[in-house]
Amino acid sequence: MISLVSTFNCRLYGIDQSSIETKLIEINNSSSYNPILNLGRSTFSGKATSTKIDNQNYVSTYHNFDSLGVPHYFLLIIDIDLKSIKLNLTLNEKYGSGSFWQIAAINDNDIIGIRESFHPGSTLEVAKINQTNGLMKTIGTYPYGSYSLVMTYASKRRLYYNIIESTLYAVNVDIGNLVVNIQIPNDYLIYALDYDSINDRLIALVYSSSITNGWILTQMIITTEKEIQFDRIGKTEIPFEKYLWTTTYTINSNEHSWMTIWSVKNSNASIFILFNIDTGEIIEKWEISSKNLGNLVCFD
Repeated sequence: MISLVSTFNCRLYGIDQSSIETKLIEINNSSSYNPILNLGRSTFSGKATSTKIDNQNYVSTYHNFDSLGVPHYFLLIIDIDLKSIKLNLTLNEKYGSGSFWQIAAINDNDIIGIRESFHPGSTLEVAKINQTNGLMKTIGTYPYGSYSLVMTYASKRRLYYNIIESTLYAVNVDIGNLVVNIQIPNDYLIYALDYDSINDRLIALVYSSSITNGWILTQMIITTEKEIQFDRIGKTEIPFEKYLWTTTYTINSNEHSWMTIWSVKNSNASIFILFNIDTGEIIEKWEISSKNLGNLVCFD
């Protein structure tokens, strides 16, 4: 086990889908984690389909299949203090529904997310979930194209960012309009995008062939000329030859930290890496036993 001096003050929860029955777990600042709830044979489409409300409720969307193979979608809210399910609501819509790839809470009552779209000319869309009746309503759509699940909600900007075919898009969640449409510089590949709500900035994990042979942490800036620039944060580099990116991460702006899980090449283990988003330094690093963890949510 690799370990640095512990600065892990977050109550970190996630979903373990490494066995037939899915479990909500709590990750400790060690190589182990504690199962909290057995969620049965539920399926979480992506590794970011969870968020929090009131710093107490763990919120997710998931689906399962009936005997005919038809998917049914649900909104799940778990009280992490009581370790019990508070709400398990069937999601429905008049014209069908699709899997959510990410969700975010815009206040204590409203949940939005990016999901598969049924609208012509659109691959993904931003949709709102009504916690009372389970109805889903489309807010806005992104242009059609291949997507890579690099997306984040910027709460102070009221924008839901999404990357489709090397273009950064954003939908304004209040008016539903597509307000950002910017080509990503050719020399950059973005593997993850997160939002620092305290400092109102976008944090990106990127690769640039002209800079490194691995992943680096950057601040992604949209200039007044409607161009994207990347300011590297620190000197840390995650080497390709040792690790594989798993798209599993969450941010804790209060602690200035970005928590990630990576696969270790030629191993059954995964590795937890915690970055300081101000300096780019790795402040925690330890192995964790499961290779199928996701939906990380940090509670203060």
